[in-house]
Amino acid sequence: MDLQFTKIEDKDLYAAEAVVNADFNIHLERTAASRLNIFQRTPTEGDFEPVYLPSNVQNNTGKTFDCDFSALVYPKTIRIESYTEVTTGILTEAE
Repeated sequence: MDLQFTKIEDKDLYAAEAVVNADFNIHLERTAASRLNIFQRTPTEGDFEPVYLPSNVQNNTGKTFDCDFSALVYPKTIRIESYTEVTTGILTEAE
């Protein structure tokens, strides 16, 4: 599925949300390297909690980000925040 990123002016970042029902991969191509945050929640409403990424990934992710994620509980709503514009964002779920 294509991820649709929206500019959040008051936070100076770009964000996208998606519901995932199985293990998944996130592939992002961005205009420049920058910080990247990923959050999750298991109910469809409520607060997001951070997905802990290694600090070298979170704080200085390159222009391209490609990572696999797995969990025990689905569905999950995820939120991805990038501090630079995302030109391509693809989420692929395991079949």
